[in-house]
Amino acid sequence: MTRGHPERATERGVTGTRSDPVHLGSEARIGGVMDGRLYWTRGRTVGVWTPPGGRVALGTLPTPGDESPDAAFRLRHGRVAKAVLRPLVGSWTTTNLWPLRDGALLATVGRRVFRSGDDGRSWAPVRRLPDSSGPMGALPTSVCLHRGDVYLAEYTLGDDPARILRSEDDGRTWETRVETTAVRHFHGVFRDPYRDVLWATAGDTDDESAIGRLVDGEFVRVGSGSQRWRAVGLAFTPTSVLWGMDCSYADDVELLRLRRDGPAEPETVGRTDASAYYAATIPVDGELWVAVATAAEVGEDSTAPTGRGNRSGDAARVLVASSASSYETWYELAAFRRRRPLGERLPGVPTASAYVFLAADERLGLFLNPFNARSDAGSVIRVPPEALPRIADRAPAVDASTPHR
Repeated sequence: MTRGHPERATERGVTGTRSDPVHLGSEARIGGVMDGRLYWTRGRTVGVWTPPGGRVALGTLPTPGDESPDAAFRLRHGRVAKAVLRPLVGSWTTTNLWPLRDGALLATVGRRVFRSGDDGRSWAPVRRLPDSSGPMGALPTSVCLHRGDVYLAEYTLGDDPARILRSEDDGRTWETRVETTAVRHFHGVFRDPYRDVLWATAGDTDDESAIGRLVDGEFVRVGSGSQRWRAVGLAFTPTSVLWGMDCSYADDVELLRLRRDGPAEPETVGRTDASAYYAATIPVDGELWVAVATAAEVGEDSTAPTGRGNRSGDAARVLVASSASSYETWYELAAFRRRRPLGERLPGVPTASAYVFLAADERLGLFLNPFNARSDAGSVIRVPPEALPRIADRAPAVDASTPHR
């Protein structure tokens, strides 16, 4: 295996395998896939994409009038304001979208939660998230369906308790299901398709970093106590749970596998050069593929130990492995260099990180959505299912044996 990531991939986007552009427009964000349709947002516009029909706009997320002037909301979340500031700070996103079922959708725009019951054509506000919530209100990993209920993990950055909310009526009303001060916040909540249980991820200090299950309204830790347990997304397989460390200051960012019936400590199965954020799984020809996306982060982690600075690389990557190798051989499917705006040369001006958002569908394939990248910014790329097994012939494996930061 070669050591580190192949440099050529960071200039080309997807590495040497078949991929198709999905034309949604600049600064588009993908949500999930449901019933063969990829849901997306562009600014506050909501739409779907299908192979035969292409891009179709469905509706527009509203501008709430209560407690906040419309103009201020539009300034923070509108496409025009973001386009004006993009050369200075880069691209950032404040919108999430989740298809639920039977035409019900959930979305966040900043701290506002909206619901649609008619497949995105009309929307109503249903919740206001805490004032200390992050720019997107919640993370893309914050919503899941389980046993008929909808769960939403708040993502607070202040002194608020960490909460996971539950809705028993498809997002119309909400109640607190889990509340704790033992972690800073929750990164995501996930339904395990093989065990029919709920998992959650939390951070950010060593003591707060945890992966666990939701049991009778409590967050029960499976493991915690170090940055190895600090995760955003989880990937579920029949035999294990996989994730990557969400830590920009670690000397070594590990990809980890926790065997369902094995030791309580996770095993290192891969390494990369930046925090891992999102994960997806897709079955292909009897094998299950796992994709993990990293982020090219800027700025310092406020929870890092003294003297530990940001060590992230300058490319957001997508790494893939399959059950054929027990997820021990990883390939770089794609990488996108972070856009470098003018603000990087001006003291005190915050700039945006680069991410790759993911969605997967057994028939449509794996969708990659680089955001704030130097090239392909805001675009969407579809990798058909049959293209994934070919990557082993066209890209070197990423070395899992030694750190390379």
